[in-house]
Amino acid sequence: MITNVEQTNQQTESNVQVFVRIRPPLNEGTDVNEGLVNMVSPNTIILSGPRTEMFSYDQVGSPDTTQDQMFEWVGVPIVNRCIQGYNGTIFAYGQTGSGKTYTMQGRSSPSSANARHQGVIPRSLKYLFELIEKMQNENPGSQYICRGSYVEIYNEYVYDLLDPLQTHRPIREDIKRGVYVDGVTQEIIADHHSALKLFQRGVANRHVSETAMNRESSRSHAVFTLTIQSKILRDGTFHVRESKLNMVDLAGSERQRDTKSDNARLKEAANINKSLLCLGGVINALSEIANGTQRHVHYRDSKLTFLLRDSLGGNSVTYIIANIDASPRAYQETLSTLRFAQRAKMIKNTAIVNQNVEEDVLSLKQEVSKLQQQLHQLKNRLKNNSKGKAVSEGMISGDLQMHMQALIDELK
Repeated sequence: MITNVEQTNQQTESNVQVFVRIRPPLNEGTDVNEGLVNMVSPNTIILSGPRTEMFSYDQVGSPDTTQDQMFEWVGVPIVNRCIQGYNGTIFAYGQTGSGKTYTMQGRSSPSSANARHQGVIPRSLKYLFELIEKMQNENPGSQYICRGSYVEIYNEYVYDLLDPLQTHRPIREDIKRGVYVDGVTQEIIADHHSALKLFQRGVANRHVSETAMNRESSRSHAVFTLTIQSKILRDGTFHVRESKLNMVDLAGSERQRDTKSDNARLKEAANINKSLLCLGGVINALSEIANGTQRHVHYRDSKLTFLLRDSLGGNSVTYIIANIDASPRAYQETLSTLRFAQRAKMIKNTAIVNQNVEEDVLSLKQEVSKLQQQLHQLKNRLKNNSKGKAVSEGMISGDLQMHMQALIDELK
């Protein structure tokens, strides 16, 4: 389903949107909700345990929530905003084995690879290119270019998942580009089929391993980024926009006694927990800032928070999916996730339409140059027709002068 994408204001301030999803059954017909988490409304849940606590969010998904529902709640509005020129971020957070990867990309087993199990990422890719096709049909002169990149943060190193050599890349920052991964592979994407192939290529290179809690546990944070550039002619002016859509699958927090990890797995777990601790610290600081407290935000304490700086309290429309496990053994981790999500909901982002003014100005300058040539030619014709007499300004087309002056004023 394609919704109508209307033009919005150039700037919007909004809280981070938070969605909680209770882990769906691992096998068909299995009931995973054993009374630890109870929904009392579509956006409120009660966590039972040593102490009972109530939490409210933008939306709560029960174990019966479908992949399509999650996409309608999260994927559709974010993609709509990105088409309008806003940056967008979706990331899944939660303990290992809580269903983050299933929510974001779906099931990996070929036997169950069907449409209803597709996650937010593949559905968003399809919807994005359906929207682009719709926009191009409505405005035949419009141009869209999409580029994709895919990186993972593994043991606090950033790796390019589309690079066969799998070399790690530095994170850099400058005034124009903001925070970026230096030298990362960016490939042009023509349609949703090539976008999905690019994504699956990166997935195949990602670090995963089996633990006692998860057969295919993600051992890294993965960030799949689409850069969407558009050039639309409207009212005689080219509107050039560039937005980024980040879709993030975080590695899950874990306890050694539960995962029974050792050696390399233990080192991975330590780095995962460290970066998630830094993420929690950033969320805490930003929530306090939202309440009026002055705080320094330690984005640079981890690669993850530095890379996602704009997504957290910056220029982005951000949706967080907090995945939880409703089994009693996961009480502490579930409580931690719900509190994290509650604090994240307080963060305010200010997203702006990323319009490339320089290219618009260049188009106007070219138009002015063209008009100046026409004006010069007209003066010469009038001079020849008047047999060498002085040419008055009134003899020159008034419409041409007015159009040229309007363009010069716009350049100023």
